[in-house]
Amino acid sequence: MSAYQRISHKSKLLLLGSCFSDEIGKKLQENGFVTTVNPGGTIFHPLALSKLLFWALADQYRPLRIHQRDDVFLSWDLSGTFYAMSEQALNQKFEALYLDLRGALQKSSHLLLTFGSSWAYTLCADNDIVANCHKAPPSKFQKTLSQTGMLSATWIKLLVQLKAFNPSLQIVFTLSPVRHLKEGLVGNNRSKARLILLLEELTELPNCTYFEAYELVLDQLRDYAYYKDDGAHPNQKATAAVWEAFKTQFLDESSLAILDEWQELQQRSAHRLLYPESQAAQQFQKAIAADELAFFKKYPDFRPPTLF
Repeated sequence: MSAYQRISHKSKLLLLGSCFSDEIGKKLQENGFVTTVNPGGTIFHPLALSKLLFWALADQYRPLRIHQRDDVFLSWDLSGTFYAMSEQALNQKFEALYLDLRGALQKSSHLLLTFGSSWAYTLCADNDIVANCHKAPPSKFQKTLSQTGMLSATWIKLLVQLKAFNPSLQIVFTLSPVRHLKEGLVGNNRSKARLILLLEELTELPNCTYFEAYELVLDQLRDYAYYKDDGAHPNQKATAAVWEAFKTQFLDESSLAILDEWQELQQRSAHRLLYPESQAAQQFQKAIAADELAFFKKYPDFRPPTLF
C-alpha cells in the first residue's frame, strides 16, 4: 500500500458489490464523503459484478437482459431493487444507469469493491450468469461454484481496462463477512476460500489494495453478539467496529480531524432537551444551527448527509 493515496473529503468514491458495500457506503455518506453506492443494486458474485463494469466501460450503450415477473420488469444483470413497471421504462433506466456508472468510473478517485459469493447461477436459456434469480424457478438455472482461475482471468482483464479508462483510480477490494447460509456452512466456506485466493492475486496488482473486513469480523470479533438474529449478517455493533478500522487504514489525517469535529457536533445536536419550549432550549438550538453552518463553511468539501 506504499503508493496508495488515502481518502479525503476531496475524494470521489464509488462502492459496488455485496450488501457490505451498502453498509460501508452508508457510513461514508453519513460522514460527508462524496459517495455513489450500488446504483444497480447489490451484486454478490465477482463475475456478475465484472459483467456490469465491462458494460459501463463499453463505448457504445446496449440494453441489459430483461425478465418480467407478473407486471414487474427486472433485469437478470441487476438487483431486484432495480425495476420498472414497463419494458420501455426499464430500458430508460438502463440508459440512465449506464451514463451514471460510466461517469462515476471516470470521475472517481477510489473504487471500493466487495465480493460476496463464488456460487454462480447461470440462466439455462442463454448460458450466462445472472446477478439475481428474482425468485424464478430453480429449473431455469444451473448452479456452480466458480473456479478461481476463471475469476482471476476475467478480473485481470477488467482491471487493465479500468486502468486505461481512469489511470488514477485507486481500487480497494473487500470480502463480505456475511455468511451465505443457504449454501450450508461447508458450501459457504468453500465459496469464501476461493474469493480469498482471488483477492490475494488481484491485490498484488498496481493501484489495488485489500481491506480485511472479513478477517476482522470472523477472527477478531469472533462472537455471535456481533451478528443479527439470523446469524449471517453483521449487526450495527460489528459495522461500527469495521468502520473504525476502515477509518484508520484508509482516511487521511485531515479527514480524521474533520470527523472528530463532526462527531462532536452530532453529539451536541442529539442532546435531549428536557424543556424544548424554554428560552434556554431555543437558544441552544440556535447555537447548534450556527455551529453547523460554520462547520460546512469551514469544510466546503464535506457533503451534508441530507443531500443523499
